[in-house]
Amino acid sequence: MNRPLAGLRLLDLTRFVSGSWATAALGTLGADVIRVEVPPGDPYREQGTERIAGRSALFLSLNQGKRSVALDFRSPIAQGAIGRLIEASDMLVENSRPGALARHGLDWETVHERNPALVYGSISGYGDVGPDAAKGGFDLILQAESGLMSVTGEPRSGPVKVGAPVLDVGAGLSCALGLVAAHVERLRTGIGRRVSSSLFEFGLGSLSTLAAGYLAGGELPGLLGTHSPTFAPYGGFRTSDGWVVMAGAGSEEMWQRCCRALRVPELLDDERFRDNAARVSNRDELTERLEVVLTSDTTDHWLKLLAAEGVPAADVKDLAQALGSDQAAALGSVQEVPHPDLGVVRLVAPPLRFDGLAVTYTRPAPELGADTRSVLVEVGMTPMEIDGLVEAGVAVAP
Repeated sequence: MNRPLAGLRLLDLTRFVSGSWATAALGTLGADVIRVEVPPGDPYREQGTERIAGRSALFLSLNQGKRSVALDFRSPIAQGAIGRLIEASDMLVENSRPGALARHGLDWETVHERNPALVYGSISGYGDVGPDAAKGGFDLILQAESGLMSVTGEPRSGPVKVGAPVLDVGAGLSCALGLVAAHVERLRTGIGRRVSSSLFEFGLGSLSTLAAGYLAGGELPGLLGTHSPTFAPYGGFRTSDGWVVMAGAGSEEMWQRCCRALRVPELLDDERFRDNAARVSNRDELTERLEVVLTSDTTDHWLKLLAAEGVPAADVKDLAQALGSDQAAALGSVQEVPHPDLGVVRLVAPPLRFDGLAVTYTRPAPELGADTRSVLVEVGMTPMEIDGLVEAGVAVAP
């Protein structure tokens, strides 16, 4: 596969999920991602509950396709090496607290002066301006701060975080998109610019459809479980053996088809459910009426009837079912990446395709410092200079 970012070098100073996800995404698009790790290495090398032959499955999943340079860029002795890397790179991505890299000469202003063509990406918890900018941020905390948890869960459960790190991934994706856009601009101007994203901003952005209603009318959506504050029926409903999730209110015509599928034509004449606004106002009564019917038979039974009427619906699959589905297989959504020590590492594929083909991973996650020597030689350092960094204890170069 021809990778559109082939030939670009990206200096990766990130840690944890958001930054690692962003740089991995750009790596799958062809960028040569140089992951600079301060010895003893990225914290995620030791984090996570699952390990494969002693290696963290979490680290393996976030750092495939990268090369590792183990270099303590905080040390004055390492300044020459990090400077060479900056001068030879097209992009730099970091997710430290705003301002934290300035003391090491790795802030935007200093880097831009040294390499004006470099595109600089920053990911933070709260954004790079404002009263909370200096705070660190984790996905869980920003799900609470951004309002996402206020619409996730039910009154009985209270606020619930989304089960996956959606703000980490979303902020990483936003940064990656901005970096690609800035690179396109640089092709015209020859000058790089700084791109920033944050978990807080992506959280607010992901709530934009709900926020539109609040900003227009002032009413908060609240905890609705699987249901929607703007459409009904639109959510999860109990059946005799589980749940069916259906979108039965994309239009009034869809609502009519939903009633036909569920064999409840009398609801079409019920004044409480005369249109979508009325159904939303009487959501609890509507849910109760529908579940009386739905709990009389199985999820599979109702899925067949809903499909026959063209009403979007699904059962609730667990991770094993989703990854093992025929659709996932057709898309190549689980890839096996060859590893020199582990044989293969199975990973979820990048979520995009080119010309109908799945984007594949180029290499497994690197061992700490596996590429220190080769990368530093590429940017102009001599073997003797590299040996000096190793002997000084500021680099690892097996």
